Amino acid sequence: MTGAPRELALTVYFDGDCGFCRRVADWLRDRPRYVPIHLVAAQRAAATGCPFDLQSLLAQVTVVASDGAVYRGTNAWLVVLWGLRDYRGWSLRLAADNRRKWAERLFAVITGLASLTKTRPAGN
Repeated sequence: MTGAPRELALTVYFDGDCGFCRRVADWLRDRPRYVPIHLVAAQRAAATGCPFDLQSLLAQVTVVASDGAVYRGTNAWLVVLWGLRDYRGWSLRLAADNRRKWAERLFAVITGLASLTKTRPAGN
């Protein structure tokens, strides 16, 4: 006899000092999902038992799945879309070989926008 399969969950670590990143996290909170998605500011990650240091998390978006899989950069964006009811199809299309380079460029642009909205200490 086997137990019931565990439900997969995703934990998304984002830059809590980035206005754009906070808006994306707020948007994600309101989307219907296929799997639970937990949103954690990278600056609070140590308190959640995250295996990555702050600098690593700030370098690129990181998603850790409850099965232990780790997704970074483009793969992280794709797995988050995969977890959303209205965007799973987009995730699968963007992950296809013939669209992968386009997806990488798209998410690079999004990441660039995020860097423009990062809160900087006064005087910098």
